[in-house]
Amino acid sequence: MARRGDLDAAAKPELRARRPARTDDITGLRHDLAGWLRALDVPGDLAGDVELAAYEAMINTADHAYPKAPGDVELNARHEPGLIRVTVTDHGRWLPPAANPGPLRGRGLPLIRALPDDATVDPSERGTTVTMTWYPKPSSSPSPN
Repeated sequence: MARRGDLDAAAKPELRARRPARTDDITGLRHDLAGWLRALDVPGDLAGDVELAAYEAMINTADHAYPKAPGDVELNARHEPGLIRVTVTDHGRWLPPAANPGPLRGRGLPLIRALPDDATVDPSERGTTVTMTWYPKPSSSPSPN
């Protein structure tokens, strides 16, 4: 029997979505991801880290990947026993981080690299793929039922 907080619990193992890289649509994707994490009973702190890192990767597409024309962002999230992997892909152009982004900018990539257990940012001529992986430990606490 699955316990609350047990990341090996049976739930929908994959979330796939593609939407325009606009702030409102990305906020909707963030809510979709949060709901998926809740359905998996991912503990709050871990779910918050996954949601924040994914949001930062997605919002970077709106801010940087499509400066001249609109484009889409793809969110793929996968759960397997002992693993949560989130991939964010755009088909725009990579813009290197600004040397001096100012006090309110430039925190996205450091968060993307700090929050997961493993993170890669792969820019190419066809877009950028950010892959973030967490290796959660199953909860040993019993269900509150």
